[in-house]
Amino acid sequence: MSKTEYTVEDFMLDPEFKKWVLAPDEETRAYWEVFLEKHPEKYENMKLARRALINLSRNLGEISESRIEGIWTEIDTFINEPEKEQAEKRTVSISSESTLRRFADRQTRTGYKASYQFYRVAGLLVFAFSLGILCNFLLEYPEEEFVEVPLVYEEHSVPPGVKSTLRLQDGSRVILNSGSTLRYVKNFEADKRELFLIGEAFFEVAKDSLRPFVVKTGPVSTKALGTSFNITAYHDEPFDVALLTGKVNVVLGFEKSQEIILKPGEGLNVSIGEQAHSKHQIEEEKVLAWTRKTILFEQTPIGEAIRVLENWYGVQIEVLNRPERGVLLSGKFVDQTLEGVLEGLSYSARFRFKLDEDRVTLKFDMSS
Repeated sequence: MSKTEYTVEDFMLDPEFKKWVLAPDEETRAYWEVFLEKHPEKYENMKLARRALINLSRNLGEISESRIEGIWTEIDTFINEPEKEQAEKRTVSISSESTLRRFADRQTRTGYKASYQFYRVAGLLVFAFSLGILCNFLLEYPEEEFVEVPLVYEEHSVPPGVKSTLRLQDGSRVILNSGSTLRYVKNFEADKRELFLIGEAFFEVAKDSLRPFVVKTGPVSTKALGTSFNITAYHDEPFDVALLTGKVNVVLGFEKSQEIILKPGEGLNVSIGEQAHSKHQIEEEKVLAWTRKTILFEQTPIGEAIRVLENWYGVQIEVLNRPERGVLLSGKFVDQTLEGVLEGLSYSARFRFKLDEDRVTLKFDMSS
């Protein structure tokens, strides 16, 4: 191909032109000066090719985003602002820059104004396109590796006979009852505060409108923003949530999903096996009794009462001569010993008891 047909990228790939730009000598200077005299229409292409070669030669291994941004700034300046000319020195330089500048000084604007603007715009477009192609060939961009960071969970388990108060990272407070477990992502996730509960806990939730507070207990999810509520979710017992302040949405993840909104003073009892639920009014004293060292039985089935006593005192209870008819227990015991509680219940329920360290035997009177 004749050099008279060269585009910007052709000049950049020409060995003689590259030598003139990067390692000039007297011979290459003379050659390209004559070429410019004969083909002034190639001035803009040569100038842009020279600039691209210099930029690329500075760092072939890596072109940073800041460097590319700088190149585009230079392009913008080149289009909108006339390049500042330097006075010609007495000593004749053999560099390509001085040759191009002297040539530009000799051009009259009237002769080449129209073609000058055309080739400048065309050359800039070609330069931008060529720069993109060269970057793709010269640079190898490492593939980004997306490593999924595993979630780290915190778990708090409270053994029978113990109660625990937790202060969560978001400022929420949780009281865990005996025999309960609470599990959640450490420091919570960016868009939610999700906890998993087995047993019983009282929650005082810190407000955070961007991260809803959700307690999951099997198929039941209790969602709150800033509120206080109690959840009872022991194995083989009905689920119960009691709302003291604020507002919660309880989602039942049954075959037919349902969402129930609770207001302060309302409770929700859910039978997981039967997939049934019912609302009821709550009494704060009864709901929070366990957090105040108080055991409160109100017509409580014997099975549930035994679970409460086993968790509260960390014992195992064996029942002998269990009556065929269900036994319901009632009584209020504030900070009492196990012996004191059993003695109080034994009169109305008609049973005798025996304590042997962490084992308790209840024997009902068959004549009653």
